[in-house]
Amino acid sequence: MEDRKELHMKQAASYISYFEEAKDRIHDAEIENGINELLRKLRDLRDLQYWFDSGEKELDRFYDRYLPYLNTIVENYIKLESSWNFEEIRKIRVRLAEALKQFAEITDTIMKILPEDEISEANAEAKAKKAKQELDEAYHRIHIPDTAGESE
Repeated sequence: MEDRKELHMKQAASYISYFEEAKDRIHDAEIENGINELLRKLRDLRDLQYWFDSGEKELDRFYDRYLPYLNTIVENYIKLESSWNFEEIRKIRVRLAEALKQFAEITDTIMKILPEDEISEANAEAKAKKAKQELDEAYHRIHIPDTAGESE
């Protein structure tokens, strides 16, 4: 589990670095603002990952599937922006702005899941311990003879 956490932390740093660099190559204020918002969320997620060990599946999907996809979209937009094809840039800009909002929402969702997973795990563990304690007590009541009445 520690290896995956370390991998996720490295991936977070890598994507933060990439989007910082990409932002500097984008000339549209709306897209730049969208990337800034995403960067804030990615930093928050990275910080949260540091404290919580849960949510591996969500983080795997986020770093291995979703962010590479967004990375490709951003790279294509940057290339297109330098092509001076204004009609195509306009169409893609709208899609990219929407995608950036969706990625910020996905990041929020994952940030809610990380602590909830650990809280759920802790609650399940506490319930299991309580059930085991109750079974142990019931076992002892059944198997330990009542010696109070035997001395008479």
